Amino acid sequence: MRHDDLRIDIDGVEAADLYADLLNLEVELDEELAGMFRMTLALLLRPDGSWTYLDDERLTVWRRVRVTAGLQDDAQPLLTGYITHVRPDFGPGLDACRLQVWGTDASVLMDRVERLKDWPNKKDSDIASETFQAYGLTPQVTDTGIVHDEAVSTVIQRETDIQLLRRLAVRNGFECFVDGDRGYFRPPAVDDTPQPVLAVHFGEETNVNRFSLEVDALAPTDVAMFQIDHIAGDVLEAHAVPGSRTALGAVPAAGVLGPGMEPGLVYVAQSVATGVPEMTEICQSVYDQAEWLVTGEGEVAANEYGSILRPRTTVTVKGVGATHSGVYYVAHVTHRFTLDGYLQTFRIKRNALAPKGDEDFSTGGADAAAGLLAAGALAAEVSP
Repeated sequence: MRHDDLRIDIDGVEAADLYADLLNLEVELDEELAGMFRMTLALLLRPDGSWTYLDDERLTVWRRVRVTAGLQDDAQPLLTGYITHVRPDFGPGLDACRLQVWGTDASVLMDRVERLKDWPNKKDSDIASETFQAYGLTPQVTDTGIVHDEAVSTVIQRETDIQLLRRLAVRNGFECFVDGDRGYFRPPAVDDTPQPVLAVHFGEETNVNRFSLEVDALAPTDVAMFQIDHIAGDVLEAHAVPGSRTALGAVPAAGVLGPGMEPGLVYVAQSVATGVPEMTEICQSVYDQAEWLVTGEGEVAANEYGSILRPRTTVTVKGVGATHSGVYYVAHVTHRFTLDGYLQTFRIKRNALAPKGDEDFSTGGADAAAGLLAAGALAAEVSP
């Protein structure tokens, strides 16, 4: 079993002296939120009355922090950002004095100034690229195709830059986040190669400490939108269509309805669009979001898992029955380093049930191969 590895750099230099007094470090990565870290250090009173770390210039606001973690020689960057809060806490005894240092990824710099600005004749992806570049970030942007013709509808910004991009991301069904020196504006990466398998109660291959799931039958719904054409005066109509996003299982969300049941229906209102193509994109975004009918959460020890778990990509889960084993999208991971070791708590989601049959459930060994075959056979049983 490989040992955990953690490195903290401040302004480009490793802060190796912090490790001896590090009580807790959490790095929280989420598909919808800025990456955040929370570090807790023991404060010690020196004989001359000064405190360790309390006047340390490295631990002041707006210092640049980089956290790298993993297992032995397989460490990877988790977060690069800035210290935003410093909180000394003096407890009733000298052994209860702490220094908390909090910070956020580089998107915090994009959330400082509210702007009133128009973006005429631009695609949403153009706006994202230009905004990321203004902060020295390399854009990783998926083209959105639709130009907002100023004769019909212009994008008006009345918020900070990152709030604008996240608003545009929502209506396109995209994710918007900053990772290191790159800014991302893209659809969820549901077609990524899954990360190493999460095994729940699977004999010697078990690597998950706890795991729970919920299936929400009320989530999937059809989506439609109506609007008056500002130029011709015609009534425009748009609808979402099933199957625009890859289903992560054999039974898609639309297939879970009971016999004779009609899907729910939602009408998009109070959202101005340039025409039917953009209306369709908005409907599809709402529909795709509602398709995430399965959500789960759990915890895994890094040295048992053998890897770090990353959000905004996929992972395979096995050992939870035919209906629920398969590929999931990772929505959230909190990496927690304490004196007891390195734990990763996670949230995952899925827009389908049951394996498709082409999943790789193997983690090595004959038992894993047998598990893969069994999962494939069970998938055939529960598929419609």
